[in-house]
Order: sequence, then structure tokens, then C-alpha cells
Amino acid sequence: MKTKLLLITLGCVLMTACGVEKQILEDILIAEVVGYDDAGDHKIKGTVVVNVPQLGEETNLGKEVYEAISHDVKATRQQENSKTTFPIVGGRLSVILYSEELAGKGLNDYVDTYRRDPMVGRNLYLAVVHGRADDVVKIEPKLSKTPGVQVKELIEQNIRTNLPDVDLHHYLYASHGKGIDPVMPLLETAGERVRVKGIALFKKDRYIGKYISYEDGFLFKVLSENFKLGSYEIKLKDNDFIDINNVQSHVHYDILHANQEPKVRIEVKIKASILEVQGYDLGKPLDVKNIENKAEQAIEKKLNKMLTMFQENNIDPIAMGDIARSKTRNFNRKHWEEVYPHIPIDLAVDIEMIQTGIAE
Repeated sequence: MKTKLLLITLGCVLMTACGVEKQILEDILIAEVVGYDDAGDHKIKGTVVVNVPQLGEETNLGKEVYEAISHDVKATRQQENSKTTFPIVGGRLSVILYSEELAGKGLNDYVDTYRRDPMVGRNLYLAVVHGRADDVVKIEPKLSKTPGVQVKELIEQNIRTNLPDVDLHHYLYASHGKGIDPVMPLLETAGERVRVKGIALFKKDRYIGKYISYEDGFLFKVLSENFKLGSYEIKLKDNDFIDINNVQSHVHYDILHANQEPKVRIEVKIKASILEVQGYDLGKPLDVKNIENKAEQAIEKKLNKMLTMFQENNIDPIAMGDIARSKTRNFNRKHWEEVYPHIPIDLAVDIEMIQTGIAE
């Protein structure tokens, strides 16, 4: 009994010595979304929306916006705190937004602060804003949901269909890794709402000013990961479209002679159901096979165009270099990086329509 009492006492002393601090909700301001814009003269502008406790048990949290301009993220946070009656706490921070202009100059210095902050969770989403980040942040107080939840749920919902995983962990791995470049959601304002414009493309930590459209985000996921869900509209010919629903997709890379004259073969297999089509009889196997062939040709054309764009801009968002390294003994990274823009890529798409709707 004495031993247990001694251990409990010792634990309490150690916790106190380690600086464990109680935080009362009524005495803090909870930040859930923050945006950063270029402010010129090597400065950035930080804009944060915080939850403000209200008196009374039944009242909702209020929302307030704070802004500050300084040379780095930490300094802007300190300046924002100088304007508040309670400290701003980022333990529930869920989204960080960066303007296109700031992202084009490189983000690692601005992300690094959050990587080192023990109060910030690693399931934190990063995104680029088409235009200014504070435009999105300032919409937040007008929304019915709590700050940050709107954008967080928007990103999470689209990760299932048209966006790759885009949290802080994935960005850090891609921006500091070799043979891979990061991507982020590209957001924009549409009236009083926020929507996904596409996928912003990076060269290391710099946004290159190009993006994949929201609709083609499905194709990017097909190239970069195995996944289910998502739908895509395919143009078969003029005024002739088909909508397919992805039941399951699988991608496989074969990379040969990575240290000499590399050759890449990418095999994409999609099992899909037909959501909508006109001019075909889905009860006829010949018509279904015709649809499969035309869909394969259309998607191959779009994917080849996407791959060419990656090589022309010397970016590798699908981690082809990382895959080559994992499959090549004594991998020569320098050689790979030199030849990457000119590597021949053979792409094969196989689409199987396993369901054709209620008629089947």
C-alpha cells in the first residue's frame, strides 16, 4: 500500500515538473482554421478564426477573426494573441490554408512551425487557395458550422473520390522525400461557399501554378492509388457521354532498367458500373463491350496527357521515382532525375463493366 502511494505521489510530481498545464475551455480561444497570404517585403499575413465561449449553458460558441502581419508564422501567432483577452490554442486546428502567391514561393518554412508544435495533431489538412487565403477564412464565421469544420469535411468527403490523402504527414513525406512531389487540394470561394477547384501541383515545396481539375482528380487517384468509389464522365464522341461508377480500381507499375535507359509500364484496371448512357442497349454483350473499348481509349488518352504534363514540368506527384528506387538495387537517383522527363511510359487501361444498373 505504501509502495502504491509513493508511486502515485512521484507520478504527480513528475507531471508537475514536466509542465502539464490545465486549460479551462472558458479561458482559451480555440482555433480550427488559419490562412496565410503573402504580405510583401518578405512578410506574411496570418488570419485565424477562433471559437469564443459565450455565457450560458445553451448558447453556441461565437466566432471571431484575428489578423496579423510579420516575417514568420510564430510571430504572427504572437501578434494575434496580443489582440485577445484569452490565449489562442491550436490543439483542434484542422485546416491550414495558403494563398497561391505564397505557395509559389515555397511552404516548408511555414509548415515547419506546425511540424514542431506538440499541441497540433498530425491529422491536419493543408490546402492552397485560388486567390487569397483570408477570403476563405473570413467566410467561415458566416457558416453555420464551427470554424474549420466546413473546409475539413469538404476535404475529407472528396478524399474518398477525387482527392488523394493530403494531411500534414503526407505533405512532409513528399516535400522532403526523393522521387516524389507533394500535392494539395486547390480551393476557391464561390459566393458564400468554399469548393474544391482541383489538385495543386508542387515541385518540392513550391506550387508550380498548375493544377488538375476537380473532375480529373478521379483520374489522378486512379494513377496513384488503389481505391473504391468515385464516378467519372467519359466522352465517347461528340454529344455522346457515359457516366461510370468506380467499384474498384487497381494500378501496377513495372519499371525496367532504371539505372540505364528506364522504361515504365503502367497497368490500370477498373471495375465499374454504368450510371448513365444513351444510345446503347445494355442488355446486349456487344454493346457493353463496345462501351468498354471506347471508355478505355478515352481514359488512356486523358491519363497519357496527364503523365506528359508531369514530365514536361519535371514533377513527380505519383511517386514514380520512389517506386523505381524501391524496385532497383543500387538505385542511381541522379541518373533517374536527369532522364525522368524523357522516360517512355507505356500505359494500358482495362475497364470491366460488372454492373449495368437496374436493367441487369
